[in-house]
Amino acid sequence: MSKYLPVILAGGLLAAMGQFAVAQSTTNSSDPAYTDQSRANQTSDPYIKKRVTVKEAKKQYKADKAAAKDEYKEQKADAKEDYKATKRDARETRKEELKETGR
Repeated sequence: MSKYLPVILAGGLLAAMGQFAVAQSTTNSSDPAYTDQSRANQTSDPYIKKRVTVKEAKKQYKADKAAAKDEYKEQKADAKEDYKATKRDARETRKEELKETGR
């Protein structure tokens, strides 16, 4: 059995690769799993129209959300920098006051 094992494995691998290549190369438009998006936009089927509309709305929502998140991060970074600058100024003022009083 062990001397035929490599031959069996090679044959199985070759068959699997052949099936994979065939599956990749053919696109059957009559297959219900295949959806041609150019036709989906022109169809009168309400389910397909709803699916396309929902997909576009979700895409727009994600883009708006990302833009809002970026704007929030920018505002947060500005506020943090202002806070640090205020702390820095207070620290410098305190040091100067301590030098003046001789402590």
